[in-house]
Amino acid sequence: MNNNKIIGIIGGMGPQASLALYELLILRAQKYYGANENHKYPEIIIDSVPVPDFISDQSKQEEAAVMLEKRVQQMNIMKANFITISCNTACILLDRLQKQTTIPIISIIDEVTSSIHSDHTPILLLASPTSLQLGLYQLTLARQGIPYIVPRNRDFREIEYLIRSVIQGKDKRMLEHKIVRLVERYRTTTNMKGLVLGCTELPLIFPANYPLPSYNSLSILADSLLKRYYKKEEL
Repeated sequence: MNNNKIIGIIGGMGPQASLALYELLILRAQKYYGANENHKYPEIIIDSVPVPDFISDQSKQEEAAVMLEKRVQQMNIMKANFITISCNTACILLDRLQKQTTIPIISIIDEVTSSIHSDHTPILLLASPTSLQLGLYQLTLARQGIPYIVPRNRDFREIEYLIRSVIQGKDKRMLEHKIVRLVERYRTTTNMKGLVLGCTELPLIFPANYPLPSYNSLSILADSLLKRYYKKEEL
């Protein structure tokens, strides 16, 4: 089934998350949309951009923004039907990047927020320290009336370590132990009823069988892209 659509993904922030997103798209195209021959899989353009680390060093944000603007312009030339960025924190640049194209840019933060089924109990928000400091998720969650718990400032360094360790290729078993230990501290001291994995590196080390609901930003984005590609409203 070639429906002449193209999914554009701007990735590389970090590359492991972009790889995981591509794998999710392929596996879920098989599982939910019957992709079992080459022509039934979605056409995907992945541009893995080695931008400077503007997430922890905001002085590099302008350099990164210029690089990403050029990539969005290239997506225009390649005629992508919709674009996404496989990075939550990069959504800080979304309005600026959207000005470079008439192609809709799908916000991973908006997609995650709209997928949350709130029963008015708080969820723990795990994201990059920059994202948390800028309130990227907090603003969208508040608009939807979804209560949330932001990690304490003293835990920001640990979250940053986890994210960087994924990018550096450190042992995933060790990192899984650390992130579960972090979440358990909040589970035992707050009334959290779930959590948002609001950085695309974090789902790569968080256990799928955790006893509370977790909103995986990578898998939610993959589902959203495939729904648009195959024109399906529900899985």
